[in-house]
Amino acid sequence: MAMKRAVNTVIPKPWQYFLRLALVGVTYWVAARLSLNLALVHGQVTPIWPPTGIALVAILVLGRGVAPGIALAAFAVNLPLGPSALGAAFIAVGNTLAPLVSAELLARAGFRPELDRMRDAAALILLGALVGMMVSATVGSLVLVLSGTVPATNLAATWAVWWTGDAMGVLLVAPFLLNLLPHRVAPPLGWRGAAEVAIVAAGIGLVTYILFQNRYRLEYLVLPLIMAAAWRYRLRGAAPAALVASIVAIWSAVNGNGPFAHETLLEKMVTLQAFNVSLSLASFLLASFVDAREKNEQMSRLYQSASLAIAAKTDAINVAAQELGAPLAVLTSYLALLADGKLGPAPARWTAVLNVMADKAWHVNRIMSDLLDAARIEAHPLKSKRSPVDLREVVLSAVERARPRAELNGADIAATLDSEPVEVEADARQLGRILDNLIHNGLTYAARPPRLRVSVTTGAARAVVHVTDNGVGMSESERARIFRPFHRGKDPAFGSVPGSGLGLYVSRQLAEANEGKLTLERTEVGLGTSFALDLPLARPEAVKSN
Repeated sequence: MAMKRAVNTVIPKPWQYFLRLALVGVTYWVAARLSLNLALVHGQVTPIWPPTGIALVAILVLGRGVAPGIALAAFAVNLPLGPSALGAAFIAVGNTLAPLVSAELLARAGFRPELDRMRDAAALILLGALVGMMVSATVGSLVLVLSGTVPATNLAATWAVWWTGDAMGVLLVAPFLLNLLPHRVAPPLGWRGAAEVAIVAAGIGLVTYILFQNRYRLEYLVLPLIMAAAWRYRLRGAAPAALVASIVAIWSAVNGNGPFAHETLLEKMVTLQAFNVSLSLASFLLASFVDAREKNEQMSRLYQSASLAIAAKTDAINVAAQELGAPLAVLTSYLALLADGKLGPAPARWTAVLNVMADKAWHVNRIMSDLLDAARIEAHPLKSKRSPVDLREVVLSAVERARPRAELNGADIAATLDSEPVEVEADARQLGRILDNLIHNGLTYAARPPRLRVSVTTGAARAVVHVTDNGVGMSESERARIFRPFHRGKDPAFGSVPGSGLGLYVSRQLAEANEGKLTLERTEVGLGTSFALDLPLARPEAVKSN
């Protein structure tokens, strides 16, 4: 099955494209300037860099075409901070490549922006944040070292700080922004729900502020509140709550409050990033887990309801078949007695009428059998009583059963068979059902005069029955639907064709129950159709024992 990519590739109109570039660029620049105001060392070290999350979401939602807007905004941000205009340009390239790489990795992993699966959460953490942001950290750190702004001995520390800040921007900001998008799988929150989420986020922010005002390192007491928000509101409550708590923590670190009062820069970074990672994992993973569990429970309930409905339908069909089967069997028996003359010689003019009645009785019986098998297939896989059987005998029996109807329609029906037995491992009764359906279809859609041929070919380990007619053939659209349940072929020359539309569907299931394959071998509009029933040959020792 083809994987749906997570990156938008729709080409917008020119004015829409430039408007998107402007909106993305301005949003990126404003977020960057605000983030620098929360730097632990003014204008230099930021524990979280929200522009990376903004850039990643912009690419996921709007497509790769917004990359120039990201690059220009990143250059404008880094120009007054970078070592030179050239250095700022290289840093901007790294800041643009990182979300592009993350978006591509997420697309290849089958990421869904709804974040309603555990695999989406894991992909965003591992690929979007941890792996993708290595690009910007590597480019930026190398530029600072090569320009002499940072000593070469500090390359590893600089890379770690840069990578951590960019990764935190993805982990905390991207889920929040993705949560604001219209969801296909979740209903809108509504004003009341949005107000509840806002109150919860504000309350968590207040609790976080209080916890960071003392030196007893109680900040992790906010995690149960974050987890409760994730459990109650899923990602819609967890993402804003985690973001607010992180901003409050960073503000406390900048101002040296509580546990940050006497810490060094490195200690502040470690404390903040440990707290931010705990926030993102507690909120993000728990929300995804609860979503996935709820979906599984819903699917389980739907499956149970469907199973009960299928069982009830199967029971109803079985009862109906039993009720109809008895009078139909009596009718068929009396027709056979009349046709055989056992009730006395029948007038010659009755012959055609009796043949038509016998054909229609057989047709009703076949429809009932198809309905029963289709209902059983829905309830559980079909079973077969397989044993060695001469395929020639099955073919000849099916052709003889169809001969009365062929004679009524003036059809030429014949079987081409080898003189040697063709032993296959199969259920003879089920093979007969398959051939009855194939021959019936061939006679139904045959041209005038109808002609139908049945032949058998053998290979090293397989035998194939070919049923070929000179009928109207099938169009390309019909070929894709012929094995679907309740599908009936449509052709203007025939108008409304009677039948249940289950014959080919049931026949394919019966073939698979016998480890065989039923396929459309050839068809062409106006030139007829050929079906192939492929079956395994019986093992020699099984034939001998039989």
